[in-house]
Amino acid sequence: MRTVIKLEKRLGLQSDSTLCRLTTMGKENREVRMSLQTLRVLEAFLENPTEQRSGAEVHQRCGLASGTLYPILIRLESAGWFVSRWESIDPSSAGRPRRRLYRLTTTGLRRASEIFATFSRGILT
Repeated sequence: MRTVIKLEKRLGLQSDSTLCRLTTMGKENREVRMSLQTLRVLEAFLENPTEQRSGAEVHQRCGLASGTLYPILIRLESAGWFVSRWESIDPSSAGRPRRRLYRLTTTGLRRASEIFATFSRGILT
C-alpha cells in the first residue's frame, strides 16, 4: 500500500479510490486452485481431519507466511471445504486474543483425499 501511495505522489496522481483486496475475498466460489501451498495447508488438516486448528497452528505446521496462509483458508472456506468459528474464550482472562478455528468439512475431507489419492496414481487434475 505504501508503495502505491509513494508511486502516486511521485507521478503526481491523486486517487479517491482505496486499494482493498477484501472485496474479492470470502465470496462463495466452489473452484479451488491447487498450489503447493494449498496442498501443504490441506495436508496439515488431513493429519487429524476432525481436529480444529487455528491459523497460528497451521502456520507452524506449514511454515507459510500469513499473507499466503489466510487467503488460502478463506478460499477453502468459501469453497465449502472448511468451516470456521471464533474461539469462545474471554480474551482478558486468557491473556491473548481469540483465535479463529478452522475444521475440514465432509466435502473438504472427501475432495482433499481425492486430490492426494491422485498422487499415488500419478495423475494430477
